[in-house]
Amino acid sequence: MTSTGNAAATVAPTALPTGGARLQRSQHARRTRIFEAVLDLAREGGYEAVQLRPVSERSGVGLDTIYRYFGSRDRLISAAMTVWVQRGWFDLAPSWAQGDTPAERLLTLYHRSWQMWEQNPNMMDTFVNAVLAETDQEHGLAAMGVAVLVPIREAILADVEADYRHDVLNVLSHVYHSAMTHVLRGELDYSEVYTILEHTVKRLAQHPAMDGHRPPTWDYQPPTTNKPPKKPTHKKPTTQKRK
Repeated sequence: MTSTGNAAATVAPTALPTGGARLQRSQHARRTRIFEAVLDLAREGGYEAVQLRPVSERSGVGLDTIYRYFGSRDRLISAAMTVWVQRGWFDLAPSWAQGDTPAERLLTLYHRSWQMWEQNPNMMDTFVNAVLAETDQEHGLAAMGVAVLVPIREAILADVEADYRHDVLNVLSHVYHSAMTHVLRGELDYSEVYTILEHTVKRLAQHPAMDGHRPPTWDYQPPTTNKPPKKPTHKKPTTQKRK
């Protein structure tokens, strides 16, 4: 009896994790299929195309299970988009900043970032609406983007005076997010945003705080005019009428 009990005691600890690991693998596989279904629907039709029943049908996972895993459609979309932006954007972002000066590296970072949205317009629609629907502002998609991209931008301008660096990054964030909104509303074309970003970065880089951090060709050049100087005008003397 004692030896049998000891044998059982030694087998049980190894048997339980094996079953637990198998269950975890099964759950992971289901979650992966769910995410793939969500992202396929998002690519095809944007945020509104991602509905739970089509997700269930494509993934082969029941609606009850999807609700149990994620609790709501918004949380499901946010979780799936987190996987997508991490894999296709945030993991690649550190390699996007190219150029001889900080100003050039900042511009290429924003251009490459925007290129991702231009190549995946329905994903931008899904991303923006998922961010707007988030209730967990501390750990959601928007917070994740800040946590990943802000340190990269800060590092690019590390040698720029701190207050001006903060102003530059704040302005660029507002311009970038405003461009996303205008594109989604149909008020801007994707291709127009590259010029807006370039003009903004170059103009901000012309500040004295960016001296030495921009290429010489970006230095401010006052406008020149070829108009001939105006001829002086002489007013005719006025004569007072005699009373």
